[in-house]
Amino acid sequence: MRRRRLIGCAAGAAAWLAGCGQAPAPVAVARWPALPVRDLAGASLTLASTGARARLINVWALWCPPCRQELPSLARLASALAPRGVEVCAVALAQDFFPVREYLAQNAAGLPGVVLSPGVPAAKPLGLDVLPQTFLVASDATVLARWTGAREWDLPAAREQIHRLLAAA
Repeated sequence: MRRRRLIGCAAGAAAWLAGCGQAPAPVAVARWPALPVRDLAGASLTLASTGARARLINVWALWCPPCRQELPSLARLASALAPRGVEVCAVALAQDFFPVREYLAQNAAGLPGVVLSPGVPAAKPLGLDVLPQTFLVASDATVLARWTGAREWDLPAAREQIHRLLAAA
């Protein structure tokens, strides 16, 4: 019994680590939609479809362990990409902004975040049937890439992949 658990844990860890270097999944949506969200103070706003900068948008949830595990590396990536003009945003699927705000403050300080209600029709085209999902979005709202599953976002290979995708756009 114990051996099976160890093998299961090792297989899970190997699968998770294997995802770190994978190419992005096929893009489910060609353009990023404008999403009605709330900021971490509870104010309503729209996560615009276009902007002045390219964006890496990570969709996650508090109930998702892989989502929570990757947030600190995403916060470090946000710091590294900011000088290069790439914005990183964590979009939490949740009804209440308060636990999201507290979790990010304790575990991914400095990572910009917003809250998206899970039932918002505008999010349906994103195909959020699996979490976490991360989208690389050009300033004109073109979705350049989509990654499904947790990653170590601050590894050099992840940064290089993001830069290559942006340069090719």
